[in-house]
Order: sequence, then C-alpha cells, then structure tokens
Amino acid sequence: MAQRVLIDGYNLIAELWGMGNGTAELARQRADLIRLLAGGRSGGAVEVVFDGWREGDPLGGGSRESGIDVTYSPKGITADEVIATKVRDRGPGTLVVTSDRGVARDARAAGADVADAATYAARIRLPSARSIPPEAARDEDSSGWQGHTAKKGNPRKAKKRDRALRRRLEKL
Repeated sequence: MAQRVLIDGYNLIAELWGMGNGTAELARQRADLIRLLAGGRSGGAVEVVFDGWREGDPLGGGSRESGIDVTYSPKGITADEVIATKVRDRGPGTLVVTSDRGVARDARAAGADVADAATYAARIRLPSARSIPPEAARDEDSSGWQGHTAKKGNPRKAKKRDRALRRRLEKL
C-alpha cells in the first residue's frame, strides 16, 4: 500500500522557519515548503493543508503543485477540522504530521499514525538520513535518582508505537 502523508502546513512551516509576518512572507514560505516536500518525495501521496478560515475562499480551495496536493480550508473552518475529516475518511495507512495535540489525538483514534512536526522537519531536512535519531538521546540517568522499580523490559527501547512510526518515516 502506498504511503499517504497528510501535513498540517503551518505547523511544519513554524517548525522549519518560524511563521512569517504578512501575507507575502507566508506565501513565500508556503511555496518553499511545497518545493522542499516535492524535492524529497519517494512515492506515495502527500497532501498539505493550510488554514484559510480567517481570510480564505468561502469554499476553500485546492491545487496540485509539483506532485503535492495543496488544500486550503474554507473560510470559517480551520485546517485542523479539515485534517480531522480527511483522516476519518482515509483511516489507517495515513501518516499525519502535526504539532496540535487535538489533531494528533483524533488521528490516532481514527487509526492513523502521527508524527510531530519537529520530527518530520528533521527528517525532510536530512533526506539522506536512514534513521531518525532517538528522541531519548540525552542520558536519562543524569537526574541522580538511584532507586529501583519492579518494571521489566529495556528502559532504553522505544515504545512500540514510536518504533512503528520510525519505520514509516524511514520509508519516505
């Protein structure tokens, strides 16, 4: 099955470059994001959803640019709501890229995988990287706690959900 990626556009822009001031700067950042995503494509459908709820078209809008589907939410509807609807329609097999906890929670409930915008930004900045650096790269024993617990298993091993997400991101 082909990889489907659904991206909260302004979350990823904010993570990559910070949000620009003014409509001209935001338009340039949207174009840069689309070029970046198109340059790193390795198959599968990629769709970026941008907010248009404040000053967008009353019906929303969409286009296909450089092989990337671009969607603008209709006026009065946030990109988060559009993403939630698309995830419910598509369900499992979709990777949602967002920093919004509510969107992430809804996506997981629909059976989709979720990647934080920071994790995905690191991945697309380094397209030649074959693995994502572990998020727990810092030494957790530096807190000075010397106690013991009855827990079993490898404490340094990533959670099953995180390992599955890492495998999905490596396929991009």
